[in-house]
Amino acid sequence: MEFVKPEKMILETLEESEELEYKYGRFVLSPLERGYAVTIGNALRRVLLSSIPGLAITSIRIPGKLHEFDVIEGVQEDILEITVNLKKVELKVVDFDNIGNLKEPIVLRIEKMGPAEIKAGDIITPPGIEIANPDFKIATMNANKKFEMELYATVGKGFVSTSEMDLSKDIEMIYIDGVYSPVIRVNYLTEKVRVGKRTDYDKLILEVWTKKSIDPKEALVKATKILIEHFNIIYSSWREEIDLTEAEAIPESMETNVSEEIAGQEVEEEFKNVSLEVLETRIDELDLSKRAKNCLKREKINTVRDILKKDPDELMKIKNFGKKSLDEIRKELKEKFQLDYDEIQKGGA
Repeated sequence: MEFVKPEKMILETLEESEELEYKYGRFVLSPLERGYAVTIGNALRRVLLSSIPGLAITSIRIPGKLHEFDVIEGVQEDILEITVNLKKVELKVVDFDNIGNLKEPIVLRIEKMGPAEIKAGDIITPPGIEIANPDFKIATMNANKKFEMELYATVGKGFVSTSEMDLSKDIEMIYIDGVYSPVIRVNYLTEKVRVGKRTDYDKLILEVWTKKSIDPKEALVKATKILIEHFNIIYSSWREEIDLTEAEAIPESMETNVSEEIAGQEVEEEFKNVSLEVLETRIDELDLSKRAKNCLKREKINTVRDILKKDPDELMKIKNFGKKSLDEIRKELKEKFQLDYDEIQKGGA
């Protein structure tokens, strides 16, 4: 059985300039079998946002200072404000493929005479580590004094609060939440494309915003590699066994395909132009407020299908579910799946 597959993913747009505080990439994958754009787009989005490793400053040491609520003589900002600014310093690992080998904290330093502004570019880094946003302001020195600080950076993923860290007993160490993820935002869109006479194939448009410490292409390749490694575990678990009993497996797979086809036909009768994958998307995967999700779950509305079965009046009758929550749903369905909620309610699906 042949699947329609694209030859390669296309980088349609790459924005990177000194003025922007981020890098932006827009990627296109087409054509795909029906439903595959949502499947691939959602998987990549989740991994990009949660699992790309990064380097972050997670602790500092300032001579004579024991906690973040203290002040430094001659410095305009207090230590708490400085630590907040340090979370925004973007550290770049030159050899990103080997970022996982950085097991020990990386020691950085700041040594500067005032009066002057202390910027991220003033941080002294070891070989292989660079500052991606050197013009970012950390603090302001108002006096003719020397400012000294030792900083420690660690590798991680996502966001790790100080309460989750393995803290040392060094009383001079001031700890900072680890903002590791180099990916700021991910969005995906799906469109229909024509292949031959058929017009229901999928086109995936993936948008990735990253910090300056990593290129969107690099982040996408890393996310894809992570997914492949996990899928390969499943693939290799029973590969030899399945290959040996291939003849026996064929009828079972055919039965599954028939069942899926029947299910798909039922779906099309109810929502003609909405794929099964979209309809079965759980509301936990939607970018809705906690309030909106809780209201929906309380009424046993757990999927996009459940939402589409309810008209606006029915949703507005849910306790604590207001117009703002309804507008969130309209916006999310439109941006993520190109679904017009109000049009579907009129029978335009």
